[in-house]
Amino acid sequence: MVKYEKHLYKVDDRVVIKLDNTAKNRLNKGRDNITIINEQVLGKLENFQPAEEKIKMTVEEAKEFEELKSRISSARIYMVLFSIINNCTQFPALYKFQANDINQFNLAKAWVNPSLIEVSEPEKYEIKIGRQYLQLNKSNVFLLASELGIVSLRTELTLDEVKEAEKQLGIQGLQAKWHEAAKEETK
Repeated sequence: MVKYEKHLYKVDDRVVIKLDNTAKNRLNKGRDNITIINEQVLGKLENFQPAEEKIKMTVEEAKEFEELKSRISSARIYMVLFSIINNCTQFPALYKFQANDINQFNLAKAWVNPSLIEVSEPEKYEIKIGRQYLQLNKSNVFLLASELGIVSLRTELTLDEVKEAEKQLGIQGLQAKWHEAAKEETK
């Protein structure tokens, strides 16, 4: 049995092989020529490498990434980050990637290997406070409206939208309500 172990934050990777008694005996005799039966060969070491994790991007982030890649495709990663920071109004969705080392690392991996990008829609949930729903109108203004509110208002919101609603309305705890709604939906 071959087991591949990858340790986070360590540079060393190792392969652990469990040998049956016959194989152990052959190795212990110190022979130079050990016969390996075809059924014992599981494959090359690179076949046991774990697949690289996908880098999740929203549709907006992926579009901005493609636009930036088409403009400065041969740029080094520091130039990519510099472009995002200096053009934050052109690349508002990508702007979050400059926030910390992990985001910058993920952006660098995507820059080198765009096939790692996995485009997904952000999760959206309804936030209900008492008998009212947090809603967003077409002018991007958040409000609390009753269940009998106008149908054209959006009630399913992303976490980023809920954070913006907290700022706009000056109400704390909306993010917690969003997380509660997420837990309820997964039950």
